[in-house]
Amino acid sequence: MMALDPESVLAKLNASTPEQIAVLGYLKNEVIGHIQKKEDWVQHGVLRPIVRIVSPDTYEANEEDARPPFLTLAAFTDEDNAKLQALQLLASFANAGPTFLPPLHAAGALPAVLSNSCLRSQHPQIVLAALRVVQGVVAAASYAPSSSPVSPSSLADTLFADSPLESLHHILSQRTSSFDSEAQASIVTHLIKDLCHEERHQSALVSSGILDALATKLASFAVAEGLVLPRAEIIARHEGLEDYIPAPAISASSLDGVLGAIASIIGESPFRACKLLYSPSILAIFPVADIDPTKSSITRYGPSMELPGLRPTKRMAFEPMNLLLPNTSQHVASQAVAPPSGTSRESQGRNGRSTSKYQNSTTSRTPSEETSASNNDTDGEEAESPLIPWLIYTIRSRRGSEMLMATSVLTSLFKAGFAYKTREADLGLLVVPVLLGALNDIDTKMKDIDYNNCSRDTVSMLNFIEEAPAILACLITDSESLQKAAFDCHAVKTLCKLLKDSYETPPALPKSWSWSPHTKSQDSINELPPDCRLGEEGQHRYLVHRIKVRENALRAIGALATFKDEYRKAVVEQEVIHHIVESLNPSTDNPVSVVLAACYAVRMLSRSVNILRTALVDHAVSTPLLQLLRHHDVEVRVAAAEAACNLVMDISPMRESLVEAGILKTLCEHAHSHNAALRLNALWALKHLVHSASVDLKKRAVEELESGWLVRLICDDTEDDALFSAKIKSEREAAQETLDDMDEDVDMGLAEDRYHAWLPTSFRKTPATRTLPDIRILRLAETRLETLREAELSPIRKARHDDLSIQEQGLGFIRNLIGGAHSSNNPDSPNDTTEMIDFLFNTLGQDRLFEILASKLRVKILHPFSQRGGTNPEARILPPQTKIIESVIYILVHIAASIPRHRQLVVSQTELLKQLAKLFNNQDREVRVALCHLINNLTWQDNASDGPGCHQRAQELKKLGFLSKLEALKEGDDELDVRERAKSALWQMKPAGY
Repeated sequence: MMALDPESVLAKLNASTPEQIAVLGYLKNEVIGHIQKKEDWVQHGVLRPIVRIVSPDTYEANEEDARPPFLTLAAFTDEDNAKLQALQLLASFANAGPTFLPPLHAAGALPAVLSNSCLRSQHPQIVLAALRVVQGVVAAASYAPSSSPVSPSSLADTLFADSPLESLHHILSQRTSSFDSEAQASIVTHLIKDLCHEERHQSALVSSGILDALATKLASFAVAEGLVLPRAEIIARHEGLEDYIPAPAISASSLDGVLGAIASIIGESPFRACKLLYSPSILAIFPVADIDPTKSSITRYGPSMELPGLRPTKRMAFEPMNLLLPNTSQHVASQAVAPPSGTSRESQGRNGRSTSKYQNSTTSRTPSEETSASNNDTDGEEAESPLIPWLIYTIRSRRGSEMLMATSVLTSLFKAGFAYKTREADLGLLVVPVLLGALNDIDTKMKDIDYNNCSRDTVSMLNFIEEAPAILACLITDSESLQKAAFDCHAVKTLCKLLKDSYETPPALPKSWSWSPHTKSQDSINELPPDCRLGEEGQHRYLVHRIKVRENALRAIGALATFKDEYRKAVVEQEVIHHIVESLNPSTDNPVSVVLAACYAVRMLSRSVNILRTALVDHAVSTPLLQLLRHHDVEVRVAAAEAACNLVMDISPMRESLVEAGILKTLCEHAHSHNAALRLNALWALKHLVHSASVDLKKRAVEELESGWLVRLICDDTEDDALFSAKIKSEREAAQETLDDMDEDVDMGLAEDRYHAWLPTSFRKTPATRTLPDIRILRLAETRLETLREAELSPIRKARHDDLSIQEQGLGFIRNLIGGAHSSNNPDSPNDTTEMIDFLFNTLGQDRLFEILASKLRVKILHPFSQRGGTNPEARILPPQTKIIESVIYILVHIAASIPRHRQLVVSQTELLKQLAKLFNNQDREVRVALCHLINNLTWQDNASDGPGCHQRAQELKKLGFLSKLEALKEGDDELDVRERAKSALWQMKPAGY
């Protein structure tokens, strides 16, 4: 075709279909591979007519009857040809980079491409072309400037809306495999992997059935490899799951995309991890059953399939999937002796605060599960899913991104508690070395990479370098054995090198814009319509890569430094502290994500007294942290408060300078925040700040925090009350809406549908009937999932957890206020403890303080009455929490460590002591030890003049039964430390009382 002027092109784009096809072909030849011509044609205004061809105004997106049935052989018309070429043009523009995102957005390209006319087309080449447009837009958005109207977050909101999700589920659920269908699925899985990071999107993908469809895809790879469990087909047939065994995956399938999408959806959720394991296809090919290979039939023994367990401990007699793994001494030992039930639990950081976002969650069998369990499960133990060893095998047999994504899924399942505890040793021996070995190998190859001409292999290597440290960090967090395995594989050296490399001077990078002889002034450009106006330049791929590597390397360094001083010292020896401190300074190169990771690394490194007093002081870490405490982003303030906890302790040389710089006022302001996390961590830092501090500083802290607010922090269930009030308001509004709509017909099935909205379509017979499954194992799975979902997503549970954590830190703050060194050797003279106790009595009120302490030891009923005076069904009975009890007792221990007058005050609190007397049988060792300390202090005699008072205190304690309880501890407690403390308290109490 001859060269056409812009007016002729625009005219033909709005003409008949044959003319549109001709001019679209001309435009493709013009712009593909030519960035300057793309810019020119955009400014001439071709985007909007092209988008109109993709999605004509006459098309009704929701009119499904207008489309022929699925798999109908529809003719490829001229309109389809025009649409295909228009989509190919849009993909070419999208692949040109972030500059083209604003005009594509203004022209409405994405809504047109995501419409049913494209994604639900009967022609697979049109669906594939539409997905490539979306793929190009997502890739460009990852490097777009902040001014761009299209961002990864906005794309996720658009793509994971109801209508596009139905189309994505349709694409992933196609039963016939071909090159086009697998290419479509590959793009969809990578889109999910790249965009699905928020809880609401993850929940939407579960509710739409996409996680279930991905699980079926994953199962098809195991089928293709011939790694289905022996007799799985027989068991599936007996359980009614035979239809869920998928066909083998074809060679064009993308395992890394499927695994990556699954890992992104699961995230850190035990519920979603369980949802993967309970997917019908996974249950069908990886059944948990006692299979006896010596017997030819299992059907006459009744139902044998069980659900994989949370915190599994039960070992099956025959676990064939383990035969794929190398033998380890730990593995052999675990096969020989099954660990006792209930020994597996999440470990926590040494300071009592978990360094992981994963929370312990438990679930129990329902009566129906107990009835249907096999005879071997009489003790309530449950087994591990064979998917776990299959993933370990996949990690060791695959390479590159497939290995990495398999590690990510395995990490999510392991951290959620669905693997044997003994798998921790397997991960340290079989997974961590493979992951770090691959990371080292790829990092070595990066030296010869041309960042200006990235091939597919280059992009894959860049992604591996970015993602591997984050997956490693998640895997080793809270696990000393896995941290040791990583350290032994030289993880410190590898991670520190990545961090250093991210701060090296970047190579010369060319500009992505091209020179044109026909330059336009800025004023003339601004006069163009939005769909003709190009956007700003985005960041170069290498610069974005550096930021991601920096963030994830910092997280991995922090995870590795959680427990051992040896590992922290190794980090310092790599001379990266100045890079970590530099990462605390927000800038274009250090976005919020990098700053948060740096705060985490500083928090972990500052657990070492030596590093706190040397390397962190030398690099003035307190200066940027103090500025971050005043950052506009609340997440940054929370992270800075967490990092400041160790910097303000009495062992820190930075405490004085931080106090002089005004950290006390800042922390007290944050302790008044509406954000529960900021309130908690500010109070935590204040607790450390007043420990062993001067009396003046302690009094200033109380005055700045305000005594009334301190009482509220300790006494009020702020988060729970706020949630309850919001719920009451919502129910009132809903009731009013119901009254307004009384005349309308109501579908009584809607409530049931909403209740089970999270269930995928595979758990129902058909989408039309919306009935619950009649398959035994799926009914059990539904019950278990509902229990786990409620435990994980319950806002009431989260609010209660926040309230208890804040109350614990508030009581710890009071404990540290009155715990101080004596200022004189004369016990009768005023000292720091005595002065602060009297100050608190005067500020808070003596009777009020003791009443607060007593209330913390009583059973509490939240919201006992409804607004109409009746019993409230939302009422909850809450027993005293162990950490709260411990804090209360140690406050009394400090009061009793003061002068005789204060001891006498404690003994006079009869109701409080009666509550304490009930705690001698508490299961927590620390509570029993604290009670012994308290008796020791209360029966202490300062001098001869204190003899009568000491005798009286001992008699009062004996009347309340403390003597007999101490004797019981001395004789029968399982803990040696408790028995010795009780013996000491008895030795002191008996002479005082007789």
